[in-house]
Amino acid sequence: MRVLLTGASGFLGRRVADLLAAGGHDIVAIGRSAPGGSTGRAVHFMAADLTNGDQVGVAAAHAGAVDSIIHLAAMVPRDPGQDEAAAAFAVNVLGTVHLFGAFGRPGQANIVASTAEVYGLPHGHGPLREDTEPRPLSWYGASKIAAEIFCRTLEHHDEMRIAVLRFTVLYGHGDTIQRAIPNFVRSAVAGEPIRIFGGEELRDYLHVDDAAQAVILAWERRLSGIYNVGSGKGIAVRDAADAVLRLAGGRSALEQHPRQKPAADIVLDVTRFREATGFSPARVFPDGLEEQIAWAAAADARL
Repeated sequence: MRVLLTGASGFLGRRVADLLAAGGHDIVAIGRSAPGGSTGRAVHFMAADLTNGDQVGVAAAHAGAVDSIIHLAAMVPRDPGQDEAAAAFAVNVLGTVHLFGAFGRPGQANIVASTAEVYGLPHGHGPLREDTEPRPLSWYGASKIAAEIFCRTLEHHDEMRIAVLRFTVLYGHGDTIQRAIPNFVRSAVAGEPIRIFGGEELRDYLHVDDAAQAVILAWERRLSGIYNVGSGKGIAVRDAADAVLRLAGGRSALEQHPRQKPAADIVLDVTRFREATGFSPARVFPDGLEEQIAWAAAADARL
């Protein structure tokens, strides 16, 4: 099949591109930067800024029709200081509108990546279901909810299928976002203290390779609707930090600091996706963490 892939140069997108190429599919990648990795010439890359409707339209005219869209590109702030409303909505909402306006067709089975950040910091301690009320605390989370609403409307308006996948926290080598696991790993590799604030709250970690498999499963089964995608298992942040320390050789210290924001468990109920696809992660945290530590150490050595 001929698949349009956005975010092909990203943390998750590179893995999805490799899986599509291994399956013999024709990949058209669109974005600001060309994908690297092992896909090589299996990917036909077209440069376009998704926030620029004219550029996306030109790309569509040159690329021709596609059988499916797998939309993984997003404006994910590298740190809280980059969480700006205008940028988030321009990329995550308007970019999605431009993409489907140019490449969308009736009958397609499409995938759009979303995030567990749409839930914000929920009350209570039970797993979060797809019908849990979204209460995003970031502009990134709010923009993804807006994009979800657009997709659900578009699905019926244009007679296509769109599976919106709300991913939990991903980990694995190649992650450069300023979030807990990469921050812990960078500190451990540098021999600096790992700082945690609170630490008893639970998080749901999914290896990026498993996330890529989930994308392919949802696409192959032509799913429609919103699905939580994660491990479904809660791990205390302190335990995650301890795992990084242990696997990195324990040269760093763990510093406990008072909590700076309310405690909340963010663990996904993944029943719906598991029943629809049979998905079960091949890796359970901290499986694969050694590779992430080795990758970070090699990157640190090059600095």
